[in-house]
Amino acid sequence: MAVELRMLQMDQTMTKGKIGKWLVKEGDTVTQGQPLLEIETDKVVHEQESPTDGVIAQLFAEEGANVPVNALLAIIGAPGEEVARVEVDTAAEQQQEPEQEEPVQPTRPEATPSTPTVAPKASPAARQLAEKLAIDLTEVKASGPGGRILESDVQRYIDLREPVPAPTETTRLKASPLARRLAKEHGVDLSAIAGSGPDGRVVRDDVLQASATAVETPIVETPALQQATEVIPMDGIREIIAERMTMSVQTNASVTLHTEVDATAFVELRGMLNDKLQAREVSLTYTDLLVKVVANALCEHPRLNTTLTDEGIHLLPEVNIGVAVALEDGLVVPVVQNADKERLSEISAQVRSFAERARNNQLTPGELQGGTFTITNLGNFGIDAFTPIINPPESAILGVGRILKKPVVHEDEIVIRSMLTLSLTFDHRVINGAPAAQFLQTVSGYIQDPYLLLV
Repeated sequence: MAVELRMLQMDQTMTKGKIGKWLVKEGDTVTQGQPLLEIETDKVVHEQESPTDGVIAQLFAEEGANVPVNALLAIIGAPGEEVARVEVDTAAEQQQEPEQEEPVQPTRPEATPSTPTVAPKASPAARQLAEKLAIDLTEVKASGPGGRILESDVQRYIDLREPVPAPTETTRLKASPLARRLAKEHGVDLSAIAGSGPDGRVVRDDVLQASATAVETPIVETPALQQATEVIPMDGIREIIAERMTMSVQTNASVTLHTEVDATAFVELRGMLNDKLQAREVSLTYTDLLVKVVANALCEHPRLNTTLTDEGIHLLPEVNIGVAVALEDGLVVPVVQNADKERLSEISAQVRSFAERARNNQLTPGELQGGTFTITNLGNFGIDAFTPIINPPESAILGVGRILKKPVVHEDEIVIRSMLTLSLTFDHRVINGAPAAQFLQTVSGYIQDPYLLLV
């Protein structure tokens, strides 16, 4: 019996994954547990395994395609089993309930048996654009190989179809949706363009021509303006990060508090501990110490260790600290589980391992799940303070700047001290300003008197 392979949801915020590479092809014999393909998310590159023994009867998703969670990826048949081919565009497949067969209506004898509707062949980009603008792909003329609809076909259809005037905007300019979007992106005034479409409608080419004309006649002509700029596609990990960060900003009532802390004793403690641990080849970083600091502070302020759902504010029983690790074109947040119960040396070993394996795409999905609070440290990049964005579904995140020696007033004298700026972003729907400030005070207290960590 044939078995379906579908896109797994590797964490609660994942909505789609990118097909990085197929490790098998149609007709290959596979065994249960054998890696079939590489899936890229905003957090990790994961190998999805075969759920059964059998033969790859059909593959659906192309390499590089962004596929929704639960979408069909492949069909695995038993050896020797004849499996009928299915026409499915995986990039557009949505989670749907199986259609139930409707009973024959005896009162309509003239009705002829219906045949299954076959979705037109279309590229993922074409189908995505059509869905965004509510376009029926069966109305679009295909120009691609094998009758496949391309994104340019959808754009051509958009430009040529008749506009649907809004009843309350009788004086609105006639322009295709794509032309309006391009005009907004390029800063082109639609009212100044003579449309070449039906009834004077402004279409895509009109906007592009107007935009090109504006670029061709700059006020000050420089070589840089005459060179084509590189376009970096917003796809794969970059696209997913953009969606999640936008969702975080739009759904959270984010507020950021900044405070400067005297970290002189913090620096001294790290140096002392590393001297003691040198024989064991252990070297503590400031991030390692901060994971322990934040974990202890969260135990004293559990309202920061929460997540908001439709049911209300969930106080989470475990303290799992995510540590942001920067990649070449992305960001991952591996999680130190039960950080409040771990020793500093164990935290250091985990964080170091996370960083090394993150840069080699070797983290597992389990190491990226379950975070209750995140730390992001930009001190190594010379940043003093910034506004971090909450990592959903958490309720707060701590941004850490560089430690900088500067003259300050200490015990009524101007002396040189090591100062550190902390930035706490929190969801004001869950936490009020005063409790958030108290949490930041507790964190600052541990940094100013870090020997409390050893008690």
